[in-house]
Amino acid sequence: MKKIRKSFWRAYWKLHDKKKMLVARLKGYLDGLPPKTRRRIVLAMLAAFAVLALYTFGKAVYDIGRNDGSRIVTDHAGQVELSVNPDNNHNVIPYLYGTDEE
Repeated sequence: MKKIRKSFWRAYWKLHDKKKMLVARLKGYLDGLPPKTRRRIVLAMLAAFAVLALYTFGKAVYDIGRNDGSRIVTDHAGQVELSVNPDNNHNVIPYLYGTDEE
């Protein structure tokens, strides 16, 4: 059991170190970009986000009320029967609403 746990931790820390190394390498590359290029990248990402957000909003507004011609049927549920008599559970003390009994 300890051997398995130890090997899992070893694999975890190995992956953790790899991730740290990749993040450091990417950060170094991005820090080396000129400010004009950074601004273009950020504006392109913002534009892509804005287009997708507007598309999602427009599609949702367009689809409001469209049910392919079908309507939601609202009907009365009918009378619901409620049992007043409790089950044979001795842990529950029944209280009958509308009576003077306690």
